[in-house]
Amino acid sequence: MEVFISLTLILCLLCNCVHGYGSYKSKIPNGNYVPHPCKVNYIWQGVGHRKKEGAGYRNPFGEDFKTAGKVWTKELCQKDSDGDGMTNGQELGDPSCSWTAGDNPPTAEKISHPGICEPWTDPKCQHQLSWLESECEPDKFDCPALQSDPDIKNMTLRFPLTDVPIQDTSYICTEFEVDSSDDFHLIATEMLVNNTNVMHHALLFGCSSDNHTLRSTPHQCGMIASDECGEIIAIWTIGLSGQCFHENVGFRIGSQGFKRVALQFHWNNPTLETNYKDQSGMVLYYTKNKRMYDAGTFLVGASYLEIPGQTVSLEETALCPGVCTSRFITPEAYIVSAANHMHYLGRVQQIEQFRNGTKVRDLTNDQNYNYDDPSPIHYKTPIKLLPGDTIKTRCVFNSQNRDQVTYFGDATSDEMCFGFFTYYPKENIKMSSCTSWKSLPYCAVYSGEEYLGCNFVEFRSKQGMFTEIRQNCSTECTTECLSKIELLMNHACMKGDYYDLMKTSMLRNNTQEESFFIMLENCKASIPTKATTTEKGANEATTMFVHKFLLLTTTMVISLCGRF
Repeated sequence: MEVFISLTLILCLLCNCVHGYGSYKSKIPNGNYVPHPCKVNYIWQGVGHRKKEGAGYRNPFGEDFKTAGKVWTKELCQKDSDGDGMTNGQELGDPSCSWTAGDNPPTAEKISHPGICEPWTDPKCQHQLSWLESECEPDKFDCPALQSDPDIKNMTLRFPLTDVPIQDTSYICTEFEVDSSDDFHLIATEMLVNNTNVMHHALLFGCSSDNHTLRSTPHQCGMIASDECGEIIAIWTIGLSGQCFHENVGFRIGSQGFKRVALQFHWNNPTLETNYKDQSGMVLYYTKNKRMYDAGTFLVGASYLEIPGQTVSLEETALCPGVCTSRFITPEAYIVSAANHMHYLGRVQQIEQFRNGTKVRDLTNDQNYNYDDPSPIHYKTPIKLLPGDTIKTRCVFNSQNRDQVTYFGDATSDEMCFGFFTYYPKENIKMSSCTSWKSLPYCAVYSGEEYLGCNFVEFRSKQGMFTEIRQNCSTECTTECLSKIELLMNHACMKGDYYDLMKTSMLRNNTQEESFFIMLENCKASIPTKATTTEKGANEATTMFVHKFLLLTTTMVISLCGRF
């Protein structure tokens, strides 16, 4: 009983710690965007605490927030908690103290920390160094495996000094040849950040081919480095110093693995500075003493997003269904790490594992997601993934501070809903991704088999159906044209999300198809649906019932009146 009580108390305390800074950020203006006072691009998550992660001792603003009943009051707004000469309202973008919880975050050119005196090196701010100095030290990369293996080698990949484009978001890639003198495992990576003003995240891709011309100079690229270099083998984001891979795994490089890699930088330059340059890089740590398994990466999530502006909460889900995993997982795989990925509208992301219709576990569950401070998960005990398991990705977005619609895309002003897994053995998962387009998993749609009543691949191959409609339909919806269109539109592959996917894929390959779909949709409106016929029958039955009811009621009234 004592053990149970103690465990319950610990769990309660842990819950309170999480609640202590996560939910309170929504109770102050711009609580999700309070910057670190001494690390550019970093976010101070625990606004009211001395540690950037939150919990533990409060800073001066945290004490004042507690005194105010953990509510944003005018008195708290007008107070200068940290003593740096600016009110809390000025620092959080609410100088007029007009913001209340639930409002859109106030727009401000610069947000600063209300609980930390700034500039933190100023003589008037020295009183806080006893607890702040450790938070301002550079992140140190700690990977015990680098000390335990005497055969560790390292190789530094570094961009030449490169001009940062004068645009909000840039994806820049450079390819490198790696050491091919032996068969190696890549076991760790360390990031070397040169320009903290622009560096947001970096990806290292393995190149499946070494026959193409080496792209050895920095160049614009998309979310994936190139067709040849598309397998993610390392990730760095703000808040991390590097990656130390699970003790059981390594990524195969060298004579029997990747001979080339592509390093991709995501630069942010929202103020469109004209003189920014960067020559950041990444150190690769590798060894000939290979581990038990080759590692692989696997992507899940949504490939279509449409988020209206001024929306408090919009939930999107994506499935990697069991019908797919039963085909590409053989016989089983083990997940050693997971990472959520959304952009600035993302608030919550959860990835769940189901088996035989029953939830097994959360693979990730970030209820306070922040793009600037990701929290990758490392599993000491690997998570087993079996054929037939379903993986469900859930993302919640908040677009209160935007008026326009936000779509899926690479830029930080676009949105994403992805999860990244590192797993082993690499050969046991035959696909690199399992994403959905709206409600349709690509793996099922393009499998060549029927899914939700539609064999999409087979249907797309029947071009004769579309040719016949083009021959019978011009600009007018004739009777013959309508009969052909009605036959087509009753097919499962031309309904709901399947229709949208068909239209999108056909227009992507041939923009001249637009006139065909305009004609199709104009004529489609003239087709009487089964639902309309059913409703008509229902209305006639209702009318007949009403007439009979009125006749019966009238007869009863006359009969009763006759008695009195």
